[in-house]
Amino acid sequence: MRKSLMLLGILVCCCMLVFAQVKPITGKVTDSKGSPIPGVTVKVKGQRAGTSADAEGNFKINASSSATLIISGVGFETKEVRVGDFENLTISLRQSDASLSEVVVTALGIKREKRLLTYATQEVKGTTLVEAKQDNLVNALAGKVAGVQVTNSSGMPGSSARITIRGNSSLVGENQALFVIDGIPMDNGEAGNPDNSLFAGGTVNRASDIDPNTIESINVLKGAAATALYGSAAARGAVIITTKNGSGRGGGKPNVSFSSSYSFDGAILPKFQHQFAQGSNGVFVDGNNGGISSTSWGPNVDTLKVNGAPVKVYDNVKNFFKTGHTTDNNVTVSGNTDRSNYVVSYSYLKTDGTEPTTNYSRHSFFTKYGIKLLNNLNLSTQITYVHSDNHRLLEGNGLESPLWTIYAAPITWNPLPYLNPDGSQQLYRASRNNPYWLVDNTGLNDKTDRILPVLNLSYNPLSWLTITERLGADMYTNTTGFYENTGVVSNYPQGRIWNRTNEFQQFNNDLIIEGRKDITDKLFVDVLVGNNILTKYNNSNFIQGTELSIPGFYNISNASNVSSNYNYYKQRKVGFYAQATLEYLKMLTLSFTGRYDGSSVLSQDKQFYPYGSASAGFIFTQLLGMATNPVMNFGKIRVAYSAVGNDNVQPYSLSNPFYHYAIGNISLPVNGVNGYQLTTTYGFPLKNESLKEFEVGLETKFFQNRASLDVTYFDRKATNLLTPGTPYAPGTGFSSASLNAGDMYDRGVEVVLGFTPIRTKDLTWDITVNWSRIRNKVTRLAPGINSIQFGGFTHPGIFAFAGQPYGVIYGTSFLRDSATHKLLLDDNGYPQVDNNSTVIGNSTPNWTGGLTSTLTYKGFTFGFTLDMKQGGNILNLDNHYLYVYGTPASTAIRGTTKVFDGIIQSTGKQNTTPVVLDQSYFTNILSVADESSVEDASYLKIRQASLGYNFGNTLLKGSVVKGLALTVTATNFILHKKYSGSDPEVSLNGSGNGQGFSSFNVPSNHSIIVGLKASF
Repeated sequence: MRKSLMLLGILVCCCMLVFAQVKPITGKVTDSKGSPIPGVTVKVKGQRAGTSADAEGNFKINASSSATLIISGVGFETKEVRVGDFENLTISLRQSDASLSEVVVTALGIKREKRLLTYATQEVKGTTLVEAKQDNLVNALAGKVAGVQVTNSSGMPGSSARITIRGNSSLVGENQALFVIDGIPMDNGEAGNPDNSLFAGGTVNRASDIDPNTIESINVLKGAAATALYGSAAARGAVIITTKNGSGRGGGKPNVSFSSSYSFDGAILPKFQHQFAQGSNGVFVDGNNGGISSTSWGPNVDTLKVNGAPVKVYDNVKNFFKTGHTTDNNVTVSGNTDRSNYVVSYSYLKTDGTEPTTNYSRHSFFTKYGIKLLNNLNLSTQITYVHSDNHRLLEGNGLESPLWTIYAAPITWNPLPYLNPDGSQQLYRASRNNPYWLVDNTGLNDKTDRILPVLNLSYNPLSWLTITERLGADMYTNTTGFYENTGVVSNYPQGRIWNRTNEFQQFNNDLIIEGRKDITDKLFVDVLVGNNILTKYNNSNFIQGTELSIPGFYNISNASNVSSNYNYYKQRKVGFYAQATLEYLKMLTLSFTGRYDGSSVLSQDKQFYPYGSASAGFIFTQLLGMATNPVMNFGKIRVAYSAVGNDNVQPYSLSNPFYHYAIGNISLPVNGVNGYQLTTTYGFPLKNESLKEFEVGLETKFFQNRASLDVTYFDRKATNLLTPGTPYAPGTGFSSASLNAGDMYDRGVEVVLGFTPIRTKDLTWDITVNWSRIRNKVTRLAPGINSIQFGGFTHPGIFAFAGQPYGVIYGTSFLRDSATHKLLLDDNGYPQVDNNSTVIGNSTPNWTGGLTSTLTYKGFTFGFTLDMKQGGNILNLDNHYLYVYGTPASTAIRGTTKVFDGIIQSTGKQNTTPVVLDQSYFTNILSVADESSVEDASYLKIRQASLGYNFGNTLLKGSVVKGLALTVTATNFILHKKYSGSDPEVSLNGSGNGQGFSSFNVPSNHSIIVGLKASF
């Protein structure tokens, strides 16, 4: 007993002695210039616990005098410092060669050191996306990545956005980039409007469900060599999203952050004339007192009187739109221990649009938990839940669109009150709806509930071998409902309602085995093999009711005539893939990928198809010993060739089924008799599309990484393009067919330039410039097929023609002399309209570019992003109609004269006769020629400009608040445009292929946003 007590006493004394040696150590980590480095990891050598430096580079840790601290940070060389007698340390880290050590996320969520990459990628940090202050994540990428084009469809809350990488690669299939979250593909489809986007506008694309607050970084994979491992879905490029992991103060202590912003949104309105009243040929019609006239070709309002008093003038367009507001709040809790990490995030976004009653809201919940189950076994689980709710009014050419009447309304007409004493709509003309009546009596509600779970299990049986099992899903239910009350001017004057439910389920499983090993001190080998199974299920229920018995009661039981249909699709793809990467002397890299896919949507004998890529990277500065060269310290040449496949066609395109059709405006069943009709699209045997791409690039860094230049050239050819719905000879009994019916190519140059003009202790200025130029041509369509239409009308519309770029504008033009291309004028000197349609424009820009600048001085940060598009056209169909009505600003020149530069057709002589630009000219000539509605889509805009102040630890010392930042941001301010409408970055066809087409879209918005972010 006595011996036991003696041993216990000795043990206690030893523990006390050890404890007495441990002391608190404070310090600051800076770079070679003395600037603080935030987020650096500080650990005691031989122990698991550690801490992180704060925003000012300060840290605090307990350690003994004999301990050694290990300080490491991304982009800096790891340093070991012995504590000794010091209690306060200042540690300087030297920057490592970022081009060699930087880690990026590539296909399948695999992390690669950037030096190993043999293809073009570009990364965007999550903080940049949050600073962009966009409801839709796609819009946050605009202007930031070379070779990427983003188009927002309209200013409607919940509007869709389209993103393409290196142009279009498919004729009628999906051309948008594949979105991948933590290795799991997600759906970015747009359900669309059953009434057709041309007459009702679009809906939201599903990438809008992504909360930027949960994103750590985005890596854009541009070419087929970069995306080959992902299979055919990524033949059009991929957006690889990596979400945040748990971070905190170590020891399991949570880190809490809160951010909130509030914006004021203003519509960018087209310009209208405010001089001429309602009427025709200068004769006034009083629409407020029973007069009916659809045009504003009346007298000048300056001298016009009604009942002896000057006529009242109204700015109907400006009065209809209001200031919109957006609130965006997020709270995130994160933390870590030596064996686990976690993050929990909740966001609420609410936008009230500039058009009355329109709004969009999104609840986003995200949680991720990672744990080291064993020393060689790691488990990561995460789940995202999103609920979005969108109320919108219709856009486009339908009479239910309020903009039809607002844009065409005379300045002498007062639309309020919108009801006459007898309960009918108060109108200035026939066959239209009062816009305020539409606000209260029509609407579209769109709701989505979405879950994205991911489970990732990683096992390392050997130090160089990793086995990963990754299972993920994307499941959502989207319900959309539209209503219009009785009394509406449309095809359904007795009212109508419809409801649609889309249920989507996608399951993805990857089993990946990867070995990474240094074979010798000169040769490194990375070999990966894997299997992928992707399964999709999609069903859609649609029910429509017309002739409402009780006005204003929007329930299907209130409809006299009810019709419905149901669609169910399932699709499966199985893939086997492999990749081998060899690196010699950290200088020469060779990479080979191969994949063998089987797709259920292709013909049975063509379901399986192989593809792959071969690429190389050569760091020539390593060979030449230039790593420390004061001018060029890094240079790499990349070469890649890939031949990949694509199954870009909907399920069941091979069959010829019977469908439940409506005949004209008559929906089956009729008088109790149901009916079905054979499909009008014949399904031929189909094989995969083929894409072959060559890419060569040069990466360089100068002045010890103060400047960088990345230039890439690519040449992509797509053949055997899948074209369901291709026009077909009617004599066969089918009006269209599913074929492998086309070829086209894309060629382009991408340039990314970065430099840091100033880098001192207190002041840093970083600039990034990107520029790209892409040329596209459709080289072949099916025999006997003249064109394929993507959007619009027969004319004008958006089409593909063999020998023309993808997405040309087709319509009527003015008569011109074939030799001189001058106008052929009539005997009076007016232009003449050619009744034969032709190509009158091209929706593809000549080039796109962007500039991002960030200036940081102590706690202040000023940054901006400029986005520019040069060339390309947009079809402004608003003017096509409004020229007739006399409301565009361009019609204010009425009564002036002009001598058209052209040739009198009957004499062949140069014209010298002035003509009057009167109502007849605008109505019968300018409006009739589709060419007159084609405008230059070039623009230069401020995507965002922000000024912020970080209060830092000095001001907050001793408080519970560890970080506090205030920002003011301006977005989407157009500096230059030639387009007469709201914004040339618009598309009535939403995220579909028919771009460059505008018709009564809700105007785009510019915003002023105030934001606050705090951490605890």
